[in-house]
This record gives sequence, structure tokens and C-alpha cells, in this order.
Amino acid sequence: MSHSQAAQLPRGLIVEMDFAVLPGHALMQEICRERLAAEGIAFDAKCAAKAFCGRSFTSGLNALCAKAQKTADAAALAADCNARFGEALTAALDEIPAGFVAFVKAALTKGVKVILMTRADVEAVRARFGDSDPEKLIISHEAMPGFCCCGWEGWRRVARKYDLHERLCVAVAGSGLSVKGALTSGFGVLVKPHPLVEYQDISGSDARITEYSSGLLTEVCRILRI
Repeated sequence: MSHSQAAQLPRGLIVEMDFAVLPGHALMQEICRERLAAEGIAFDAKCAAKAFCGRSFTSGLNALCAKAQKTADAAALAADCNARFGEALTAALDEIPAGFVAFVKAALTKGVKVILMTRADVEAVRARFGDSDPEKLIISHEAMPGFCCCGWEGWRRVARKYDLHERLCVAVAGSGLSVKGALTSGFGVLVKPHPLVEYQDISGSDARITEYSSGLLTEVCRILRI
């Protein structure tokens, strides 16, 4: 591909909204704690780190059930937790920072296609961004197999689903595991990790976000060379 051809291809900003913008890590851990307590299984942040790091949600639940010598249906537990998670995220949409809305709108003005990956209600999320063009601001309802993270195949699949090339995209990740997934797929990466996952390695990311604002677009433009 020539430089002139690459310059004509669309650029993308793909955001792991539930974990990099909303408090998804805390919400999911509380949902799991309550749901697993009903099965007689203890769960806390330490359990989450040991059972789920690098595993799918279902396999992590299987490991927890096996350790507790319980015969609960891990797939059904995962489905129930995910359903509750979507509801909790929708209820938490008031927590979207004004700076993030400004950041998204600045990216759209620059001609960057923005994709927000979320398990919250799509229309409820869209309402937070006014009358933005739905072809340029895409709210993508995604349920990744990992626990509170997006692997390389998830980042790549979403990019290709919306006609973007991953090497012309910037990911906004909410954990070290998601950073590694995005880097493996060839994305530029900004990261805003939740305190619950500070132990995860975020090395290789282009920048760590301390606060969302429209000025953050400068970093995106630097990475995408626009």
C-alpha cells in the first residue's frame, strides 16, 4: 500500500467504554460477588485477579466452582452476570465524564470514525452524544469473552466490522490485558486503567489518560499522523 493510498483510508478511534470510561470493573466484580454468594462461592478482587486473568469469563467461573467444589453451571452464571452487567452500565451512564463527550465530538469533527464498545443500552448511550451522525459515531453492543477485557481478536473484529484497518486505529483501553490485546492487533493505544486492575502491565501503550478532554485528540492525531 502506498503512502497516498493509506492517507485516503479512514482513521478510527475504538473505545472500550465499559472499562475505560464507565466503572465496569467495579460493577462486574460486585455483580459476581452477589451472584456467586448465592451459590455459596466467595468472591473478591483477589479471586478476580487469580481466576480470570488471561481466561474467558466462563472458564474462570468453572475454575472458581471447581475450587469451591460446587457444581454450578458456569455458562448460565456468566449469562446471568452479563445481563445484570448491561443493566448496571445503563444505570451508570450519568457517570460519563463531560470531558469524554468533548473528546468524542472533537474526534468526529476531525473526521475520525468513533466506535464505542459497550454492553449498555445502545440508544441510551447514543442519547448522551446529541445528534451525532450514526455512521461516524457507532455504538457497538459487544460482549467479549474475556473478563473485563478485550483480547486481540475482539479489537480486530470490531475494526473490520466497521470497515477500519487496525493499523489506522487508536484503541482506548481500560486495563493492561486490553492494552496487550490492542497492541497485538496493531492498534495505537491510550489507556485509562481502573484502580482495581492497576496490577496489570500497561507497557507498550502510547499514553496513559489521566483525564478526558477535547485536548486528548492531539495525542490521537499524533499516533494516526493526521
